[in-house]
Amino acid sequence: MIFEIIKHTPVWVFILFVGLLYLGYSQTKNRKVQMQKLFVLPISMILLSIFGTISAFGINKISLISWFVSTILSLIIGLKLSYPKNINYDKSKKVFNISGSWIPMILILIIFFIKYIVGVIVAKELEIINDNEFIIIISSLYGLLSGLFLSRSIVIFKSSIYNKN
Repeated sequence: MIFEIIKHTPVWVFILFVGLLYLGYSQTKNRKVQMQKLFVLPISMILLSIFGTISAFGINKISLISWFVSTILSLIIGLKLSYPKNINYDKSKKVFNISGSWIPMILILIIFFIKYIVGVIVAKELEIINDNEFIIIISSLYGLLSGLFLSRSIVIFKSSIYNKN
């Protein structure tokens, strides 16, 4: 069954997967990020997750509320955890020096695989797609991951305010 699913997966999905792997892997290395590029990844992941929610469940009150509430809750939790740590901001160059981490890679892959699994469920027209509990779980997972991405960028941004350099 898994081989049949993979066999019927469009080529562009594999290309997207490789691109996301590259993007996630690039986050594992120490890097310099310019101020204006700081929110590109979280905005992309938020758009991917809200698109995933809407494409699977439509513009549905239950899915959108679940997505929004979990996004806000994970944003608050992420800000409280204040991750990542040890960020240096160079005010003269307007560049953040960020330590590499596997966490963004993991979050990116989780979003991809949730979207892939839900895509398979939609394509196979499985009845679970209409189950409110399933809708809440999937929408909340998308929101949770979105909030974590956003909180990470906000924590990094805040380091520029508190940095003495």
